[in-house]
Amino acid sequence: MQQSSLHSARGLSPAVRNAVEALLGRTLKDDEAVSVRAYQPHEAPAAEHQRSAVRGLRQYFTNIDQKLKDVPEDELDEIVDEAIRSVRPGYRPAP
Repeated sequence: MQQSSLHSARGLSPAVRNAVEALLGRTLKDDEAVSVRAYQPHEAPAAEHQRSAVRGLRQYFTNIDQKLKDVPEDELDEIVDEAIRSVRPGYRPAP
């Protein structure tokens, strides 16, 4: 059974296009694509499981912070900027 579909906005019937635009709260451009996905939502994890995940993340980031404690801040900023530029070539950091 198909779980998702991708459609060109140009190819949508007027009724479907109107429905999608109503859901998005804006007008679609003809060169845009619309992706539709159907899935079964699930219950949120139990509170203890959430707390455990938070503890694990805090420990993970504490370990990262320890590894980076001797790296100068301007070097860290440059590393982050480089990573962002690798996925967004026009990115310019704020002055």
